[in-house]
Amino acid sequence: MVHGKKILITGGAGFIGSHLAERLISENEVIIYDNFSRNAIKYSQIQEEKNLKLISGDVLNAELLEKNLEGVDICIHAAAIAGIYSVGTSMTKTIKVNLIGAYNALEASVRQGVKQFVDFSTSEVYGPYVFRGKESDQTTQGPLHEKRWVYAVSKLASEYLTHAYGHEHSINVSTIRPFNVYGPRQVGEGAIQQMILKAMRGDEITVYNDGTQIRSWCFVSDFVDCLYKIISRDDEKIKNQIFNIGNPQSTTTILNLAELIKEMTNSSSKISFKPHPGPEVEIRVPDITNARNILGYEPQVSLKAGLASTIAWFKENS
Repeated sequence: MVHGKKILITGGAGFIGSHLAERLISENEVIIYDNFSRNAIKYSQIQEEKNLKLISGDVLNAELLEKNLEGVDICIHAAAIAGIYSVGTSMTKTIKVNLIGAYNALEASVRQGVKQFVDFSTSEVYGPYVFRGKESDQTTQGPLHEKRWVYAVSKLASEYLTHAYGHEHSINVSTIRPFNVYGPRQVGEGAIQQMILKAMRGDEITVYNDGTQIRSWCFVSDFVDCLYKIISRDDEKIKNQIFNIGNPQSTTTILNLAELIKEMTNSSSKISFKPHPGPEVEIRVPDITNARNILGYEPQVSLKAGLASTIAWFKENS
C-alpha cells in the first residue's frame, strides 16, 4: 500500500496521470502540477477531494515547480510533449520540455529531499522495430532529419539524466517505458481514441500504409497497477531500474484493430489506406520480464475487454 505520502505528479492532469491520481487519492496527499493543455482530470470525480491540490504550472518554471515540491515524498515526472504530430510542429519545445523539464524536476527533488523519483520515458527509444524488447537492449534513434525521433532522443536523454542523479544523489530513481497505453479519458493523439471517435461518427478511419504494423496495447488500469507497485517500493531492487510496462498478449495489427473497433461500435465507417507522412514503427512488442520478476506485474485486461470499456466511456462522454 502507498499510504500517508505526499506525491507530486507533473503532467498529472493528463490521461495516465489522472488515473494514477484516482488510485492514490484516498490514502495520500496528491499534487497535480500541469499546464492543463491536455486536461483529462476534468472528467474525473476526484477534483473536489480534499487530498487533491491542482497547480497550474509549467515544468520549465523551475521556481514554481520547486516551491510545490517542498515536503513531497514521491515525484512522478509524467509531463512531456508527446504525440508525433505535436512533436513535429514543436521540435524545439519538445526538447526543452522533455529534457530541461526533467532537469528542473530532478534538481528540485534533490534539493527538497524527495525520496523517490519516477521518470516517464517512452517505448519510442527502441526505434522502429522492437519485438520482445528488453530494457537492457540497445536503443535506436532515427535519422536527424526525421522529426519523429526528436521525442525519443529527448526522452532517452532524460533517462540518462535521471539515472545520473540516482547514482550521484540519495534519491531512489526509476524509469518506465510505456507501450501503447489506452483507455477511458484518453486525450491527445492516441490511435485507439481517434479510431473510436471516428467509428462512432461514421467518419472514414485512416490506416497508414497497408495496416500490417504490429502493436501491443496496454489498458490504463494495468499500467497504473504496475506504476503503483513501483511507488509502493523504496528499496534497492527498484533503484535505478528501467521497466517496460505493456501487455504483450494484447498484440494485433493496426488494420485488425481498426476492424475490431468498427465491429464493436457497429460502425459504418470506411477504412482507407494512406501513405504514412513520416517514418513508421513497424513492430512494437515489449518484454515485461523485469516488471514481472521484480514487481509481480501481470496485465489483467484483454484487448476486447479494454476496448469495450473505452468505447462505453467515449459514447457517454463525447
